[in-house]
Amino acid sequence: MTSVHRLSGWLIGAALAAGTAGAILAFAGIATPARVPLVLVFLAVVPGMAVASLLGGIDMFARAVIAGAAAIVIDFSVAAVMIASGTWSTRTGLAAVAVVSGMIVIAQLLVRKFSAPRAERRSAISSRARSDPPATGVASSARVPSDLAIRAGSKAK
Repeated sequence: MTSVHRLSGWLIGAALAAGTAGAILAFAGIATPARVPLVLVFLAVVPGMAVASLLGGIDMFARAVIAGAAAIVIDFSVAAVMIASGTWSTRTGLAAVAVVSGMIVIAQLLVRKFSAPRAERRSAISSRARSDPPATGVASSARVPSDLAIRAGSKAK
């Protein structure tokens, strides 16, 4: 693992820890000057990391941009729904963002769990198809050249 990957791992871990601390301060009702910035870190990092976990096969910069945009969309959607329904509060808003982010991570884990065996089965089926002789009803290998010749418009020998 390169030093850049280690550094990004540490930064991600520090951001998640700071966000979690902010959420704990908000849920506990502790009024401190650090609470607002830490809650904002939570609102940016947690949904962003949940969405980034879905984006495994793309460039790191593109993943960060998409995850950041998705975090904003999730935060604003939760806020809009809560304001429209008349249930807005800081604690329930944080809880709702955490629940939505958790559902995204669970969906990603379920997709990984159930898609891996299918890929293994597909590769096993395709390797078996390459090694097995053709099934009945299919032209034998001796007749294939003449069948191709007839389809091409020339006479079969």
